[in-house]
Amino acid sequence: MSVTPKKTVSSPPCPSHRLYKNRSLRTMFALRSLSRSVLLRYTAAAQFHATSNCSGAKVAVVLSGCGVYDGTEIHEASAILVHLSRGGAEVQMFAPDVSQMHVIDHGKGQPVENESRNVLSESARIARGSITDLAKLNVSNHDAVIFPGGFAHVDKKNKVVTTPAFMCETKLHLIFDGIGAMVRDVLKLSGK
Repeated sequence: MSVTPKKTVSSPPCPSHRLYKNRSLRTMFALRSLSRSVLLRYTAAAQFHATSNCSGAKVAVVLSGCGVYDGTEIHEASAILVHLSRGGAEVQMFAPDVSQMHVIDHGKGQPVENESRNVLSESARIARGSITDLAKLNVSNHDAVIFPGGFAHVDKKNKVVTTPAFMCETKLHLIFDGIGAMVRDVLKLSGK
């Protein structure tokens, strides 16, 4: 008796299987492309940071608490610190050791009764603890002093530079870029 192998009958692939396979391939190529893009951005960022202008300028940043309504606006302060770091500045942060005039509930935008906060302690949140009492600031030890906040102005004679930041109703990255331009002006004026 001879045994003949059974023929396997394959049905044509269903359309959803092809669609799934095509999606998988598209996803795989998209992920590969994304990973190349991320790698290129990472490499470019690393190169930027490695070759950034190391100005060596000594800059004092004066904070006034922590919060848009009753202190320094956090995004403005962070953007200033990032741009100073990129510019190679040596930064020291200061704040007055006084009670805040008032405390605001930032969720409601209203004053909170019977609550008191210290400006230096609140500013330490932004400074991550590394902050000095403003009374100890000796301006002759610094090439520039930055007060986060203000309007768009460059006074070369008195070496005062400000930018509107959140005084304008615009996108966060545009505010960040404006602060970056201000910091570059500060570092140029510092002469370092």
